[in-house]
Amino acid sequence: MKKIEFKPLITTIVLIALQSICYLISKLLQGSPYLIGNEIDELIPFEIGFIIPYCIWYVLIFAVPYLLYKKDKESFIRYIYSYGICTIIANIIFICFPTTVLRPDIEVTGILTFIADIIFKIDTPILNCFPSLHCAISMLFITYILESKKYNKYTKISIVIISILIMASTMFVKQHVFVDFISGNLLALISYYSVKYFYKKNNYVKRLLKI
Repeated sequence: MKKIEFKPLITTIVLIALQSICYLISKLLQGSPYLIGNEIDELIPFEIGFIIPYCIWYVLIFAVPYLLYKKDKESFIRYIYSYGICTIIANIIFICFPTTVLRPDIEVTGILTFIADIIFKIDTPILNCFPSLHCAISMLFITYILESKKYNKYTKISIVIISILIMASTMFVKQHVFVDFISGNLLALISYYSVKYFYKKNNYVKRLLKI
């Protein structure tokens, strides 16, 4: 039986805690939110089935860094940096440009609508949509898994497809609009390439985690 590694799990919990603290601070400092959305969003229907990939994000946020840590620790370290950069930049934007979107009312008629109703209630009032961190982190899943040479094509294809479905789900369950999707992906790519350019092999995170 393979030994469970706790470092990547604890690190992920710390990153999520950082994201949550930054989010709470941004809500305290921001003004009234701007309602965003355009004609493109009116063409995107509400599809309750997409609540499944939307929720899978909460699994991948632990699974992907764990996979990176097990087979490609250098990518894992750079993922940590990228995640942190995305969180900080996004929350600065949340403070300077707070946003909200329109969501449909949900009538609970089954398990999927029940799950969606819970998510909507937890995320009420809906604020800080631009950029979408759901999309940004999903794009980091894609970039770091694709760049690694330690994974077979089936693992890479699976992660890419699931991540794309997650990003699409943010619009189909009306948690985000199209501009949130675009800005989230741009944020992730800026973070990814910035870290790739400035990354040094012997760095603070590597020493801190002793890997």
